[in-house]
Amino acid sequence: MPGSRPDQTDAPLEKFAYRLAVPFRGFVQAQSASGWVLLTATLLAMVIANSFAATGYLELLELEFGLALGDFSFSMSLQHWVNDGLMALFFFLLGLELKREFLVGKLSGLKRAAAPLFAAAGGMLLPAGLYLLVADNELIRNGWAIPVATDTAFAITLLSLLGGQIPTSARAFLVGLAIIDDLGAIMVIAIAYTSDLNTAYLLPVFVTLGALAMLNLAGVQRGLPYLLVGVVLWFLFLKVGLHGTLTGVVVALAAPVRPKIARTTFLTSLREKLWHFEDKHDEGTDNVFEQPEQQQIAHDIARVAEKASVPLRRWETRLEKPISFIVMPLFALMNAGLVISMERMRTAWSSDLSLAIALGLLIGKPAGIFGGMWLGARFGWAELPRGLMWRHILGLGLLASIGFTMSLFITHLSFGGTTELLETAKLSVIATSVVGGVLGYAWLRLACPAQTKT
Repeated sequence: MPGSRPDQTDAPLEKFAYRLAVPFRGFVQAQSASGWVLLTATLLAMVIANSFAATGYLELLELEFGLALGDFSFSMSLQHWVNDGLMALFFFLLGLELKREFLVGKLSGLKRAAAPLFAAAGGMLLPAGLYLLVADNELIRNGWAIPVATDTAFAITLLSLLGGQIPTSARAFLVGLAIIDDLGAIMVIAIAYTSDLNTAYLLPVFVTLGALAMLNLAGVQRGLPYLLVGVVLWFLFLKVGLHGTLTGVVVALAAPVRPKIARTTFLTSLREKLWHFEDKHDEGTDNVFEQPEQQQIAHDIARVAEKASVPLRRWETRLEKPISFIVMPLFALMNAGLVISMERMRTAWSSDLSLAIALGLLIGKPAGIFGGMWLGARFGWAELPRGLMWRHILGLGLLASIGFTMSLFITHLSFGGTTELLETAKLSVIATSVVGGVLGYAWLRLACPAQTKT
């Protein structure tokens, strides 16, 4: 039975610990869980930044540490280690998801990708256009990509709260839209936020890229070699002038997509090993530890099963929870700490930067998604996903206006050297994301009746 535990192998406190862990495991497996953890980290950062611990918090962000070896030294602040280092893992996961979706997922065919593709194109172009229309000087214009991206975790969290009222196709559409948004954000970071290239490091970069390609062509399935090459590439990217997080995407593109053994070979080997496992069974014991031959066969089965799995999917599955519950909350904790004061709020309220971000996210995002989808349908290039109506598209567009994680990330790339603009932009992103999320949830709850469920 699902959830049952074999009494013979339980440790003394295992049953008790298992009962305690059931609610926690249920929370972690829930679609909305990562969004709630991210929200908690965001609120915690804001509370700390406005408390007696604010000074210590800011000092912690600027704490420098790194590596020194002879004449070589490399160090960054804690905030940069999270933003440029740990976030590379987030982009690696995005890259794995993008590669899978383009090969076998929602974006694997032109017709399947058409609806979210047209919606995402409008949802990126119109926000950027509105931002640039309002931005009054060159420095503010650097942040034109802030309203382009969507925070998938928060958007999916709010959508899941609507339960069965919303068609199941709504989630697939929103996920496809967010994936294309992420791809657009990656391209923007690679092109628009790359400093002058240091050509002295280009040759080592190409050599490392070649090593990465050789790992794939040689059929290497273990993650460690890719990790080691990826760390070297990350360092070289920083030296060249490229953003370190792009390393994650590049390494993901090299992820193997073929199992080591074919399905028929796996089935034959598995049947044979299971037969030997049963043949070696001693009726006098149920503990494999007491049967060395059975224990070895169990290890062999695990190795064969790993060879039959696809590394790309295996890595994606293993990284999804750690990144959702550790990396992203850490990013929020490091970047969402805003000192909120009346003076700062007045400054943000009167700033063209705040207006540009608000127009881009709250108006440009939903209008662009709706308009892009409408144009695709009008000319016969795309059609509404089954079960969705135009009012659903508008509501999903409002949910997509939650920029948060990616918008904050691009905010740091745009205004990292200008404290006043950085703080104003962060405050605007958070406030606008909250408004967009509330409006999207309210619209879908009130304007989309439950009978539209499919």
